[in-house]
Amino acid sequence: MADIIKTIHSDFFLYSLVLAFVVPFLIILVGYAINLLQYGLAELLALFMDPWWVEVFVNYLFFPGVMLHELSHALMALLTGAKLTEVKLFKKEGKSLGHISFTPRGSRIMISIQEVFIASAPMFFGAMIVFASFKLMLFIPWSAWLLKIFAGYVGVSMFFHMTMSTQDVKVFVKGVPIIMVLVFTESMLLNLFGIIG
Repeated sequence: MADIIKTIHSDFFLYSLVLAFVVPFLIILVGYAINLLQYGLAELLALFMDPWWVEVFVNYLFFPGVMLHELSHALMALLTGAKLTEVKLFKKEGKSLGHISFTPRGSRIMISIQEVFIASAPMFFGAMIVFASFKLMLFIPWSAWLLKIFAGYVGVSMFFHMTMSTQDVKVFVKGVPIIMVLVFTESMLLNLFGIIG
């Protein structure tokens, strides 16, 4: 295995090619792993309470996570230049608890960037929010225990809603081919100019 990694790393064309294929699917894989962990925690809770209550906890008690999930999509849409057409921070429709709608704008490259970044935004913003919430809990003194509990509540809420939904994955995958070309090209250029490698 070490020889394979060494060979890939020494050949910058091969390295760039592997990087271009791995990065987009690593994002989906990490999201899937987080989803499995969430599912495992929900199943663990279901051992001690009715599964209906577990769904209530995850979907309704932790509704700030749903709102933050949708806000992260909306913020990334604004940052990448897409047009937001609808934002529903918390509205149950089938399996969906909220959604945003956006219209991509710009060149095909820009549209791909928007699709990938907007779809995966809850994972990245979610990770930052979860980390910040639990870091904040460590720094808040016990005399402000309500604030400490609130920070933990926001962190747990976000954790349960930070992965990409099925619809998010579909949007993400639409933009992946061009993103792969961009990652490959950027990696090749960085290697060519001696910045990486």
